[in-house]
Amino acid sequence: MTADSIFKDKQTTRNDINEERSDELQIESIPLATLYTPQSDSYLLSEVGFIVIEDGWNEQSLLALKQQTGLGTLFALQTSDKHIYRFEVIDGIIICKENDVGQVIDVFESVLSERDKVGIDVNDIKRSCGAEKTAKFIQARVTGIPDSEQIKSTVNHLLNQIPEGLSIEYMMLDIESDHKLSLDEFFSITTAVENRIADDSEVFYGNRTIDKPDYYWMGAIYVAD
Repeated sequence: MTADSIFKDKQTTRNDINEERSDELQIESIPLATLYTPQSDSYLLSEVGFIVIEDGWNEQSLLALKQQTGLGTLFALQTSDKHIYRFEVIDGIIICKENDVGQVIDVFESVLSERDKVGIDVNDIKRSCGAEKTAKFIQARVTGIPDSEQIKSTVNHLLNQIPEGLSIEYMMLDIESDHKLSLDEFFSITTAVENRIADDSEVFYGNRTIDKPDYYWMGAIYVAD
């Protein structure tokens, strides 16, 4: 091999490395969940996608969305009471109010951010978000009472929104507060929840802190029989 050919080989390798580094710089972190609309010109890659089903999606557009984004899981948010045709490509349906769309995704991301710690099964995730039975979203925020009673009152107000007689099968519960929950606070929440669910139910928790003094908010995605 001549000196000239060795130089060319080294130069080619160097160019390949530079190209790979350039590609690496263009790789963006993939978000856990993204809300998609049919009016978008382009879609971001994400692990899980959410759509508002009343927006005008059809089966073909949803298939194109999955192909373009590489989505493995797609959930639909139903914001009206009208009957919705369930597309085969959708992995679950969550009923919520139009103004609650962002909060539903926040609950999902908060709970799933703990998945590496608690090992949530992907099938349980889908069931919690309406894969087998339609899921519903509820939320609660209680103010004007002493701090010692606020968290208990908030979780009770949340659970009281679930009609009596229903048996909760799956739930994702997110707690947003001005501090990381203590063990006693967390225990009071889990006790209240366990008093309302069946023995074989699955409940997954998330906890986020926010810079608001004297603040507790809870949101839940649940499936009941």
